[in-house]
Amino acid sequence: MSDLDPHAPLPDASPDADPTATAVEAPAQPPLARASDLGGHNHITWFNVATPPAAAAKEVAAWSPRRGRWSIALERVALAAERLVNRLTSPQFNPLYHTGTIAFLLLLIVGLTGLYLFFFFQYGYDASYAAVARMESQIIARTIRAIHRYASGATVIVTLLHAYRMLFLEKFRGPRWLAWLTGVVLTGILWLAGVTGYWLIWDERAVLINDAFRRALDALTPWNAPFMAFLAGAGQSGRSWLLFLLILVVHVVLFLVAIGFFYLHIVRLRRPKWLPPMPWVVGLAVVLLLAGLLLPVGLLPQGDLLRLPGAITFDPIFLFFLPLPGARWLWLGLLVATLLSAALPWLSRGVRRARSDDADTAMDVLSYPPAHPAGPRVRILADRCTGCTLCALDCPYGALEMVARDDGRPHKYVARALPDRCVACGICVGSCDVLAVTLGQTMPENLLGLVAGRAAVVNPGPPPAPATAVPLDPAQLRGARVVFTCERHAAHGARPYLDGRRAPAGGPAVLITLPCAGAAPPDLLSRALEAGAASVRVVGCPPDDCANREGVAWAEQRLTRQRLPRLRRAYSDAPVLADWLPPDDFSQAFERPAPTGDDGQPDFAAARRLPRDFSWRRFAPAVALLAVALLAQILLTDLPLRAYPDQPAVVQLVAGDLGAAFGSLTAAEAGDGVYRLEVRVDGEERFGCSFAAADLLGQEAADDLAFFHELTLPPGEHELSLSLVGETSGAVWLLFDERVAVGAGEVFQPLLSFEAGVPCPPGRPCAQ
Repeated sequence: MSDLDPHAPLPDASPDADPTATAVEAPAQPPLARASDLGGHNHITWFNVATPPAAAAKEVAAWSPRRGRWSIALERVALAAERLVNRLTSPQFNPLYHTGTIAFLLLLIVGLTGLYLFFFFQYGYDASYAAVARMESQIIARTIRAIHRYASGATVIVTLLHAYRMLFLEKFRGPRWLAWLTGVVLTGILWLAGVTGYWLIWDERAVLINDAFRRALDALTPWNAPFMAFLAGAGQSGRSWLLFLLILVVHVVLFLVAIGFFYLHIVRLRRPKWLPPMPWVVGLAVVLLLAGLLLPVGLLPQGDLLRLPGAITFDPIFLFFLPLPGARWLWLGLLVATLLSAALPWLSRGVRRARSDDADTAMDVLSYPPAHPAGPRVRILADRCTGCTLCALDCPYGALEMVARDDGRPHKYVARALPDRCVACGICVGSCDVLAVTLGQTMPENLLGLVAGRAAVVNPGPPPAPATAVPLDPAQLRGARVVFTCERHAAHGARPYLDGRRAPAGGPAVLITLPCAGAAPPDLLSRALEAGAASVRVVGCPPDDCANREGVAWAEQRLTRQRLPRLRRAYSDAPVLADWLPPDDFSQAFERPAPTGDDGQPDFAAARRLPRDFSWRRFAPAVALLAVALLAQILLTDLPLRAYPDQPAVVQLVAGDLGAAFGSLTAAEAGDGVYRLEVRVDGEERFGCSFAAADLLGQEAADDLAFFHELTLPPGEHELSLSLVGETSGAVWLLFDERVAVGAGEVFQPLLSFEAGVPCPPGRPCAQ
């Protein structure tokens, strides 16, 4: 078995490895494998290793993670929703198992449709709105725009569903911190990209986004006044295209950054899946196309900076802040939630993992040190390794690599562990039939001790001496079923059986919990049969729902003899079964009989296969479910909103350079060190702000002393005056003084003619 080619046929454990040999039938089991059956080398195998003391099984019990109660409760909610979907379709066609790849597919659709819309877009207050209006008048562009809008919202929704899934599986610990952190940042990027997309249209909704943006600038930066001054003059000067070009650049850059973060999100994975299976690609494309054709987005009235928006509709996915434009607590809460989410991998460094004092239960808690937050890491027993490469090939996370051997042993390569990438899934343990891979300091053969310990609880026999090896006693396993399952099943459907609150239907069963179904070596299953078990069953999660990505797929391929190490030919017709069930459906493993073949005998080989046959009868309801979900999204993201129900009158005082009229007047000539800007409405001072003379007057004054202030007034006529007053001399420069009429919902921006500003005699008001 030295230098084993992973694609070469594996020698069988039985002496009669001839393919024409008749496989033994249960309950008569094949004889114990000999070392000579494994290529003539004296390797340790699952067939010839002695069963360790039952006490050693405690360490193996600690392999399986014990998640927090909060995460199991969150998963229980998700399983309830998945159960409803599975009843309509089947676990094979449950879209909730593909949230990550569906999110990326939707992002690609957003990018492609956005590229199409880009070719027809123009820039400016009027030009941008007119371009979108033309799109709405043409069926192809209208459909593409609707697909772009709906796919954008669906991307955020599916991303949040994926994040929820990663949260309850606690996939933020250890090496997964990068995927979690990039996912948090990616969600924020997608949201910002959606907001800028709505802003580009320049309808009444975009005016509200603009108002929210300037309020944020006012609260966080000194740039609010220059921004509003630019907006006020951009329309008249023909420079509004700069604003829309900048927004478009930000919109496109955010999309490209999102693609980059998707790459960072999966960069540590081996064989990452970018897209869902082809039926989902076609199904989603059809659903989005029909939605775009039948439910166009439409267009709100054009935005006007001099008019408050009336009744509009808004998207709570991207524009949830519009009903609460001034709520700082909202942004503070979101910021705190985002920071806490991003810091989650470091806020809880210890991982609680199951432990047992007597190997028959897994109820105690073992805490690993902060340096190993993912639990026991992979470890290679180099003196046993044959360099077959199977563990490195099977690891979904790239935590193993093959290097040249330099210790004089006859094998060319040896596996080397990369602990910083290990998530303690145990799939590599299931890939090694020479017991050279383990987790932590536990020896892999301690798995046999775990089986023996559990068997002793189910069928107690004479207790062995504490320090001696414990054989797999046929008297204990005779008639019992040995079931290997994963941590998710142990946390939900299998929990009553592990706790003893529920007895398995059909007789006693020995339940073994592993981190993943892929951690069960095929030869270990055969060893249990040899010890007298009536049957051996592997219970894993449904296709594409494995918490460790490929554990279920590799387990199925090993049991169906499609992947090394595979179930040996002598056991191909033995009662080795598999069930790929949702974690809360574990009881079906005891209730589901093995399928029968044409001869009326149990077809155990068929009982191990994952369902792969495409069925329109099952897939059509899944597509219909997607259509209903998209329809709900469309309806719930077009909610009515009246941002200004009272429609007040608004006066906006805007100046790009407040000191422009006084550039030739020095501070010494003016005689005041400080000037106060006063705003009076109907003779009452409503606003005041002081400026240093050096900032306002003379050649050294600030080049762009921008000013912006907004007043809300009752609709009607008002006396409005704006003046600069020297605080020492009392000299007054009257900048604006008129009686103005402002209607409900109107925005009045007076023209501040600074060149006409004339100082009044000190101490005497002007133009009252």
